[in-house]
Amino acid sequence: MRKIVAAGILLWIAALGLIWLHHYTSRYDYIISQSAARNGVDFYLIKSLIYEESWFRPAIRGSVGELGLMQITRAAASDFASIRGFPSFSDAQLLEPEVNVEIGCWYLKRSLEHYKNTPYPTLFALLRYNAGESRADNWVRLALSSVPPAGVSFENHCLSRVDFPKTRAYARRILKRSRTHNFLF
Repeated sequence: MRKIVAAGILLWIAALGLIWLHHYTSRYDYIISQSAARNGVDFYLIKSLIYEESWFRPAIRGSVGELGLMQITRAAASDFASIRGFPSFSDAQLLEPEVNVEIGCWYLKRSLEHYKNTPYPTLFALLRYNAGESRADNWVRLALSSVPPAGVSFENHCLSRVDFPKTRAYARRILKRSRTHNFLF
């Protein structure tokens, strides 16, 4: 009898944990869906990027000044404000989920457009988001200047040209999560 009660309690605790985790990873879905739609980017790609960048923590600050859910830079925010005709944003404004996700979606869309003539714009846009445009452009040149070995997907071929292991793993995780829609772990 004790084992049954203990198993029931463990199942109850696990269920509560999964409910909390689902809530935690979906509480910004409305903001993400609205910004993704306005900017013409995939909801699951944005949600995966947020998962990777901040694990849905809106007040997080990066080691080199990135801010918020999408870890946007002040430079990206400045470009956004300038192009859209807005005044400069304060750090407090950039930490607001609505503002942060809008700027992040806009920036990712620009990256996707920058690489639209490559065989895999999403991959190169993610590389640019993480490591910067000049590095991503170099990886594009390296990937396109060689033929993938037999049996190697173009994605893996491109990623093999990325000489930053953390950036390579970052892109792989986001692409996998955006395809599987798995935000629980």
